[in-house]
Amino acid sequence: MNAIILPGMGADSKMYADSAYDSLSWVEFSDWLPYNGEKSIAEIAERIIDEKNISENQIVGGSSLGGIVAAEIAKKIKIERLILIGSTLTPRNINPVLKNLSGLAEIAPIHLIQAFAGKVSLSFESKLFEMFSKSESDFIRTMCKAVFEWDGNTKPNCQVFHIHGAKDKVISSPDNGADIIDDGGHLIAMSHSRMVSEFLKNNTQSIPNKG
Repeated sequence: MNAIILPGMGADSKMYADSAYDSLSWVEFSDWLPYNGEKSIAEIAERIIDEKNISENQIVGGSSLGGIVAAEIAKKIKIERLILIGSTLTPRNINPVLKNLSGLAEIAPIHLIQAFAGKVSLSFESKLFEMFSKSESDFIRTMCKAVFEWDGNTKPNCQVFHIHGAKDKVISSPDNGADIIDDGGHLIAMSHSRMVSEFLKNNTQSIPNKG
């Protein structure tokens, strides 16, 4: 069973470049498709379904915006499992300051991301700059607005597995139903790669035994 994991806004598959993810051979860590003028989360989801040939009984997930798009995919097609990495099923959990990032789309708002993510290393910062420098500003600007117009998917018709940083200032952690990383910020896929990799291994390779 293959899994597709999408990146966050302004990021790409390099979010998952750490060697901790190397063993997850059944997982496709995807880039965003080239922006084609989509205005909504629904339009992005529909295009990914078509171009990635996502079918029923597949696992789909992502970090932040990637998880939101995956949740929308789960509304449009019955998938086996939904994977949320620092993401959400409802826009109510998104910090409204994200709306203001649309005006900064052409300059990488690294200082804001650092504030949201917590203390970062020089190599971590370098990866952030690299990803943002390659991002399409129109896509970032449009998605900053689209996430707040999204109607969510609070009752997905599939299993949901969620991991979240307790110190995430972009998307608040859910009250229940998620694995919580106590010292994690928003970019846990990068800052806590071993923990996220283990989470993906447990929840994409086989269905966990809940007893």
